[in-house]
Order: sequence, then C-alpha cells, then structure tokens
Amino acid sequence: MRKIIPLLGATLIQMVAGAALAQSSGEVDPAQGKAPPTARTTPAERSDARTERRATGREAARGPQMGEAQANPVTAPSKPRADRKAAASKRRAANAAANKQGQFSRGGNADAPERQTKP
Repeated sequence: MRKIIPLLGATLIQMVAGAALAQSSGEVDPAQGKAPPTARTTPAERSDARTERRATGREAARGPQMGEAQANPVTAPSKPRADRKAAASKRRAANAAANKQGQFSRGGNADAPERQTKP
C-alpha cells in the first residue's frame, strides 16, 4: 500500500503537468481574434427576417410538441341525448321491477341485518 500511493501521486503529477504545459499563453492572434466584418442590415431586411421567424415560431408552437403523441380517438361515437335518456329510463324500470321481486341481494354478508330472519 505504501508503494502504490507514491506511484499514483507521481503519475497524477505528470498528467496534470502535461495538460498545463499544453495550454497557450492566452494571447489571441489578431487575425483570428475577431469575426469577419458583415454588411449592416437595413430595417426592412430585419423586418422581413422577423416576420419569417414569427411564422415558423407560430407553426412550431401550434404543432405537436416534443413528447406528445398523436392519439387516435378510442371512444365510441356519441349517441343522441334522447336515445341515451330512453335507454337509461328502460334500465331503471327493469331494475326497479327486479328490486320489487327481490332479485337483488341486499348486503353481501350473511350477518347483515337484511339477511337475518326474525324469530
């Protein structure tokens, strides 16, 4: 263990020293220090570019976003309200008749008060 630590330390020092010596002095070459000059744009050119960017931005904002999937509708088509009401009233009438005849069990437990017989 005592032999490994100094060897690792020496290796680490050599790696850091090599990286430090490879760096430049920090001075910029005057020929490459600045971007090449460009012609100034007119207000009309800026306006045209702005309207073009707005159009593409509007399309991107209104279109599908990242992570969104195009989901297909899986629901059945809706029936007219009158048909739904008629079906519901028919079900209610059938359930009321079955309830009057005692076809529905009340309480799932045999110890429920409704299921107990009176002596």
